[in-house]
Amino acid sequence: MAPLVQRGVKAYKAVESEATAHGGKGAELVVLLYDGILESLVAGKGHLQRKEYQELGRQFARALTIISGLRETLNFEQGRPVAKDLLRYYNSLTSQIIHVQTRRDIELLDQCVEWVKSVRAAWAELAQSDTGSVSDARSESEPSRLAAARSGAAVAAAC
Repeated sequence: MAPLVQRGVKAYKAVESEATAHGGKGAELVVLLYDGILESLVAGKGHLQRKEYQELGRQFARALTIISGLRETLNFEQGRPVAKDLLRYYNSLTSQIIHVQTRRDIELLDQCVEWVKSVRAAWAELAQSDTGSVSDARSESEPSRLAAARSGAAVAAAC
């Protein structure tokens, strides 16, 4: 496995451990990973518009590395059916990014950005629900967590 991919996987596994150890607090870190994907896609759009294809490739490689890390750590045992939907989403997003690069299609890139923003919003909602007190986390945030997971899974399934 390439060193860059290993770093992405290692970073996301740390997020997963953090999420488990802190009752889901790792959702904030997942939001940061989605921010990294968005940064790379938006930067890639600028490079595509300027026909800087080598830099476009670098930005897309970064986005794909983050997506790969997210995909590698899906928990199918405990995360059904959300994990299955997220896998389909990550695979679709990866395919679309590759198509953007080969076809040099800005509209398709804009669609990828919107997909990532939508799922990021669901993770941000989950992270927001985690900022309440520890005693409230079990009773009050559980419906919100479920809603965030369902909305993210719905976006993922639609891809």
